[in-house]
Amino acid sequence: MVDEETTKVEEEHAEQGEDAVDEAEEAKLPFPNARIVSIIRENLKNTHQLKKEVKLSANYLLAEILKDISMTMDAEPYNSLSMDHFNKASRKYKEIALSQARIRRIRKVLEKQRAELDEIIIEIELDHPATSSNEG
Repeated sequence: MVDEETTKVEEEHAEQGEDAVDEAEEAKLPFPNARIVSIIRENLKNTHQLKKEVKLSANYLLAEILKDISMTMDAEPYNSLSMDHFNKASRKYKEIALSQARIRRIRKVLEKQRAELDEIIIEIELDHPATSSNEG
């Protein structure tokens, strides 16, 4: 009985120690971790367990992105920075989704052209079977 109570107390202290480490670590994070996790969860269709490394990495990545945007805006010669400056500095991050959509459209066009070319090749082979067999 005493061993069980001791074990429970030790587990509680260990959990409190982990919480203290998490709180100390969270104090060093660039953004509130709870808000980052909330944003991630809002955009997940399925229920997933997020590992601690994912939460921390997302937090640090967002800080790096904001740092890059800030450094780009700092290069502006003006004392007052406006939304135009922010939009200009953050453009490359916003254009990623647009670039991905363009790539998908280009792939579809190329796949369509490939299918058309395959049809033409088949027609040529059917019309001129001797020519295609001499080439190979």
